[in-house]
Amino acid sequence: MNRRDALLRVATLVGATVSLPALADTLEASAAARAVSGKPLLFTADQDAMVAEMAEVIIPTTSTPGAKAAKVNEVIDIVLKDCYREPEQKRFLEGLVTTNKISKDAYNKSFVECDNAQRIDVMKKLETQAKQERGQMMQGPADKRYTPFFFMLKDLTLMGYFTSEIGATQALAYVPVPGRFEGCVPLKPGQKAWAI
Repeated sequence: MNRRDALLRVATLVGATVSLPALADTLEASAAARAVSGKPLLFTADQDAMVAEMAEVIIPTTSTPGAKAAKVNEVIDIVLKDCYREPEQKRFLEGLVTTNKISKDAYNKSFVECDNAQRIDVMKKLETQAKQERGQMMQGPADKRYTPFFFMLKDLTLMGYFTSEIGATQALAYVPVPGRFEGCVPLKPGQKAWAI
């Protein structure tokens, strides 16, 4: 699976309201612009590095490469820029500021400067905060609901990783030509889930 195919799948998953050919062209153009310039499109360089580290906490390198190796931060940058509205983009960027504030309050250093155990602690605090935020929202009017930052980050990280070549071929069991469809196949203990 190449990057273009992955970005096309991303567009579908995000639920874009624009027609797929136009969106695919936009995503492809953004991916090309980022590749040529080597710079993020929506994020600053510091924010891009921070998103890469946060994604690595969510999907760390183990027996398979993690989120940083799959360049999930690049996918998040492109998808946020091209598929999310301005209020969601703003909420995500504010979430990065909040993350650094939590990190500085707890450890007197930015998230990127923290060690792995400290990063995990900060991420747990973000998750707790997001759950509380969602709980409070559910008691309010439906038109005021939104996805808290931590859940946006987690969803985008998972989507970016499992639609990447690394995620689809190394973390999942990938068969390029799978054969006939079998809707219910039991997995053996320790067996990888199948890539789509």
